[in-house]
Amino acid sequence: MVGIKNNRRAQYTRKVIQDAVLSLLESKTINNITVTEVCKLADINRTTFYRYFDDVYGCVDNIEAEFLESLNSEMVNSPMQGMEMVLNEFYHHKRLSNLVFVEGKTRLLEKLFENFDPINLDIDAYQEVYLMAGLQSVLKKWVKDGMKLTPHKLTGIIIPLVFADNIQEIRPLIRKEK
Repeated sequence: MVGIKNNRRAQYTRKVIQDAVLSLLESKTINNITVTEVCKLADINRTTFYRYFDDVYGCVDNIEAEFLESLNSEMVNSPMQGMEMVLNEFYHHKRLSNLVFVEGKTRLLEKLFENFDPINLDIDAYQEVYLMAGLQSVLKKWVKDGMKLTPHKLTGIIIPLVFADNIQEIRPLIRKEK
């Protein structure tokens, strides 16, 4: 990587390249995007592209890493606060959210859930898969619907689902049926 991290011109160039890649990802898979296409859309030459990234995959990895870094930069004191923080980031990165949840064109979701620690919730692998699939579906619907609910309101819907708050009352009935 060239330049100083705080160099405004370098930051601008990186952003232009990343935006071009995100635009191309809206209509193509990453395997079908060439550096030449990115350069043409970003209005830069190939040398400039290679100054910042090794290839298109490296650019996408960088976009994902920056997004994950923005999530890790804040202190989280509760699951509710953590969920709202994640939703806020997706809300402010709508193009990336669409690619992650609707198109499924990045590995960001996998990387995001790598940091999820099921031990703290005392759940097994099957419960973890169930929770993650449900959460992904809720987020996909939110993005497809145009993110009309605020991150705060959606957090208020998700957290009770994750912790099965509304199921607590019927839990004794379920156990009796066994």
